[in-house]
Amino acid sequence: MRLSKYAVAGVAAMALASVQPAKAEVNWRQFEGTTLNMIGFSVAYVDTWFKPMAKLFEKETGIKLRLETLQAGQMRKKQDIMLAGKDDTLDLIMLQMDNRGGKLTVAGHLEPIEQYLKDPTLTPADYDYPGDWLGGCINTASVIKGAPLNNIVWSAQAQLLHIRKDLFAKYKVKVPTTMRELEDAAKKLTIDEDGDGKPEIYGFMSRGHGRLTTASFASYLFNFGGSWVKDGPDGLRQSNLNSTESVDAFEFYGRMIRDYAPTSVLNNKPPQNAALYSAGKAAMLSALNFWHGLASNPKKSRIAGKSTTILIPAGRAGSFPNLPTTSMAISKYSKKKKAAWLYMAWMTQKRIMLHGQNAAVPMCRRSVWNDPSYKAPTPAWGKSAELAAEYGIAIAKPQAIAIGQMRDAAGSIMNVAIRDGSRAAIQAEADKQSLVMNELIAKTETGIDFAGVLPKFAKKMTAEEQRAPILAEGME
Repeated sequence: MRLSKYAVAGVAAMALASVQPAKAEVNWRQFEGTTLNMIGFSVAYVDTWFKPMAKLFEKETGIKLRLETLQAGQMRKKQDIMLAGKDDTLDLIMLQMDNRGGKLTVAGHLEPIEQYLKDPTLTPADYDYPGDWLGGCINTASVIKGAPLNNIVWSAQAQLLHIRKDLFAKYKVKVPTTMRELEDAAKKLTIDEDGDGKPEIYGFMSRGHGRLTTASFASYLFNFGGSWVKDGPDGLRQSNLNSTESVDAFEFYGRMIRDYAPTSVLNNKPPQNAALYSAGKAAMLSALNFWHGLASNPKKSRIAGKSTTILIPAGRAGSFPNLPTTSMAISKYSKKKKAAWLYMAWMTQKRIMLHGQNAAVPMCRRSVWNDPSYKAPTPAWGKSAELAAEYGIAIAKPQAIAIGQMRDAAGSIMNVAIRDGSRAAIQAEADKQSLVMNELIAKTETGIDFAGVLPKFAKKMTAEEQRAPILAEGME
């Protein structure tokens, strides 16, 4: 995110000055004097968008939002405790539906929202849901087949490839659109500048730490034609981790980490990888698109103005952007459900989401990407993020109740792929972990009809669209 431009105080002041009053039939002050409680992630977009908008929301509606922000793990634990105890002091929930939406839906913790969405006294006439929402965002809203709508997806943080434009130009390396070109670029841009036998610049970086790899690896898995699960002959899901296509993807990703990345990525979490990239230590970083904000910040980065993002290169099966989205939902146990919905409707109006879009928080409304006031951080960032939000699917993790254990299973295969690398060893571990996953499915997933995710749920991206971010930046 462009935090150098959007300091928290500056965003707050601009928000209150520039966002115009709503023009709708809804009486936004109908719950004046109410206080809503919400638990959210402790992340940059909360400071750059949620907190400034909370002040404006209170000014326009008379409703106070008490927002508690915690690190993701802490937030989820607190949500679980409060929901399990049917705590009526929790009104609003921030969550990723592909991660915990299935669990919370099956448990009945999330309030169905169709009744509020259709109520003209609570939802503006021009709200246009789902018409104005990008396709990839809508794909992630319903995790369980047949379940009522219980969330509004508002933001799509795509897994993209961050690249050093200056290094590609200096060394005359083709910007990759295929997996073969990606490895060729990584090889050419792993550079020993002083001749001591150790690279000063590495060609590629991505997550290499156990279960955390699933989020970055997902696009590579699906692009190779693999997937976490497949439809079994009896109509039930079963593991697909040990298929030829999936093992091909594990082998490729493991080799990219082993041959072209610093060894520190084996222990790093995403912030550490992003910091190394911003320090000029790598030519490419496979990561969520909001990390571009760190690379472009001249106060924190040595490569400011030299980096942009493109789509993860296509594989033999196509291009399937991993699109972890963020939703808002209402607790089933809240005593202020209508006021809570009013907050959700207010926050996801076009004029409010447009403000977030201009603060470099990629939004799910199609119209804000095309609004004349919007200027992307870089042309390629804007085009790759929009295409990912249109075509992407939430494939970062196997959608399941036992999602943590299944991520551990995939992480075990990746550890072998990175540290050993032999095809036989990867296949053996994949066979072993597929048995583990199938046992989990039989134990925890019986009778639960998850919507996916399989490649058949995604629209096919064309080769021209795959190249579009590169052309937008003038890099071809």
